[in-house]
Amino acid sequence: MNERETALWWAKVRSGGPQQAPAGTASPAGMVRLVEPDARSVWFLPAVAPGAGPQVLAEYGQPAPTLPDSAGTLRVFAACLRCCWPDPGTDPWPGRPADLAHVDRVLELLHPGRDRTGRQRLLTAGLRRLETSRWVLRTPGTVRLGPRVATWGPLELSTLRELWRLIPDAVPGARQEAR
Repeated sequence: MNERETALWWAKVRSGGPQQAPAGTASPAGMVRLVEPDARSVWFLPAVAPGAGPQVLAEYGQPAPTLPDSAGTLRVFAACLRCCWPDPGTDPWPGRPADLAHVDRVLELLHPGRDRTGRQRLLTAGLRRLETSRWVLRTPGTVRLGPRVATWGPLELSTLRELWRLIPDAVPGARQEAR
């Protein structure tokens, strides 16, 4: 890959976050290549050193590793994480697809007292925000973890493994009692 092509990929990643490409695409210099489970496509993310400060992230055009909680988006992400990361002893990428109904049941346990309509609005808006920044990827009826989760370092993963154990899991297919 020449300098011009590499610069183009960097511009795409800076403006739109992680970028997906066909599996045969050459890797741009300085980027991490994540292969999709079906091996038909890859994701390109900047290879940023662990512990990079805000100035470095700003220079690379990358948001900070923390996710702002906008109207319950973190609860939606926690529900997705619980459903799509079956074994916290493994790396979260690529995870497994989870049925949106399962994610909704976990969200109900994380946000008790919210009516179904309000929870559906929260889930839809949260998934939209998370998908835009590539924290999750959606297909009709399912969601899975996005390529951004592969950027977590050992410290973040250690913390998330502990938090994962605290997130309640609704048994897939089981119906929750009305509260």
